[in-house]
Amino acid sequence: MRRKTQEKKEEILKAASEIFKEFGFERASMSKISSRLGGSKATLYNYFSSKEELFFEVISIENAQESDFVHKVIDTKNEINDLPTQLYKFGKRFLNFVYSKKMIEIRRLTISQSGITDLGKITYKNRVLKSQEILSKYLNKAIEVNKLKKTNTDLAAKHFFGLLESEILYPFLFKTDEKFTEKQMNEMAKKAVNVFILAYGI
Repeated sequence: MRRKTQEKKEEILKAASEIFKEFGFERASMSKISSRLGGSKATLYNYFSSKEELFFEVISIENAQESDFVHKVIDTKNEINDLPTQLYKFGKRFLNFVYSKKMIEIRRLTISQSGITDLGKITYKNRVLKSQEILSKYLNKAIEVNKLKKTNTDLAAKHFFGLLESEILYPFLFKTDEKFTEKQMNEMAKKAVNVFILAYGI
């Protein structure tokens, strides 16, 4: 088995990023990426099991800074002094990131590929569930410091994400072309927090 190196992985990701941008996800292929790289498909598959996995890695790296900014506010290392305010900060960052033009395009692509390729499953496992897990751990800490009532935090995290997107998800899914401003999304986050605290607050 060929020895994997970080340098080679970065070369693959760079070539893949170029191909995805030039051809789009559907027309891109492992053959095109390996040709751009100047190697074989076997080398690619030594690092990534599929085009879908490689694509997810590329977009994750390209959006890592924004994603880290969103989740930083619910890092369990943070003190929980004012839970509603901290959840509001997280909520508005989340909505403005997920419904940015760039992320809307990626999200639509992912949904369109669900059931056709494994891109949807990969994204759900590594992005959606990961975000829920991070929030669940934060809510557990809130319970420990008596900021929330004792509850199933995995379920509570799902409820909070559902509340955040309650006014915007269907217009997005059905492409109503309704535009939401940053101010409107911030207001959505505020209302989501209010309902969440009514349900789970002490």
